[in-house]
Amino acid sequence: MSTNCTVLELVFGVVALDDKGNIIDYVLFPKNPVDLAEKLYTMETGEVVDDLIKLVDRLKSKGFKTFILERESSSRIIRERLNVETTIESPSTLGRVIRIDLSSKALELGFAKSRSEYLEVVQKALDLLARKIIRERSGKGDVYIIQAIHALEELDKTINLFYGRLREWYGLYFSELNDAVETPKEYFRIVAEIGWREDIKGENLSKIGIGKKTVSAVLEALKTSIGVEMDKRDLEEIRAMASTALTLVSLRERLEKYVEERVKEISPNLYALVGSSLAAKLIAQAGGLEALSKMPSSTIQVLGAEKALFRALRTKSRPPKHGLIFQHPLVRQSPKKLRGKISRVLAAKLSIAARIDAFTGKDVSGKLKEDLNRRIEEILKQT
Repeated sequence: MSTNCTVLELVFGVVALDDKGNIIDYVLFPKNPVDLAEKLYTMETGEVVDDLIKLVDRLKSKGFKTFILERESSSRIIRERLNVETTIESPSTLGRVIRIDLSSKALELGFAKSRSEYLEVVQKALDLLARKIIRERSGKGDVYIIQAIHALEELDKTINLFYGRLREWYGLYFSELNDAVETPKEYFRIVAEIGWREDIKGENLSKIGIGKKTVSAVLEALKTSIGVEMDKRDLEEIRAMASTALTLVSLRERLEKYVEERVKEISPNLYALVGSSLAAKLIAQAGGLEALSKMPSSTIQVLGAEKALFRALRTKSRPPKHGLIFQHPLVRQSPKKLRGKISRVLAAKLSIAARIDAFTGKDVSGKLKEDLNRRIEEILKQT
């Protein structure tokens, strides 16, 4: 008799098969959808169900010595707890065969009396499992950060569209204003709250919060303006559009503050290393904080540059040295020949920070920043 067997963790229970695919032992999960969902959730989170330990222990007493499992976590825990030899085959050859028609095996082993009953129980359990996972992931807060950073990016695009359109439209009347202001917000405010050239005076500009430097530039531009005259009806529409754009800017500022607070709360170490905006973008690009924490530093380094990476692989050209992390001043402002090295160092620290944030929540940002800065200084000294 062979002392090897394959143990499968299936949706309805754990099943042991001999080398020929014959079932030699099994433990069925509860048929109640609520209890079944709990078993599936345990496996989904990388843990091991008690039923698996019970089954392997029983098989061990029957003389089986080597167990083929499909999950690394199951293999490790079984090996440590029961002192047996385990190997991983994911997915296993026998597992593929069994999963072709799971309902037939479920009926054969007595989990359900009919295929319709099996499907109904499993469907309800999977629905409960999905709800539980969504609730848990939503509770971590990173899903809100992902939505918020996407909203910020879309707001930026919308504000830029408004800005471009208003510069062309209002520019017919006062084209020089565009070069006199420093930010779109100042432009929107002047157009929405003043509008007419004859009302653009130092006192009125200061009253709506325009800085002294910009006030001087606007008044100087006003002296040489060559804009055409505009009808009141036209200007009213332009001012209404500028007022809407100003509302979008205020919403963006509020959302930006929200993202900063949430990132600092959920991932303090990432926040300390790269700031709220870049940390949020990395989390969003990875699909969540936990997903980011499981990525190797080499992947984090080029995260956001996937198109360039795939193009390099396809054309056998040089791969990108950085992705989103290029936005960090340490990378962006460093000498071009050192950006690759600095990107690798930063990505390595971000990998550590993400793991700490995802699994412990401890704030060790002081040490991480100190180590990062020391390593960057060493690299810069090499020039």
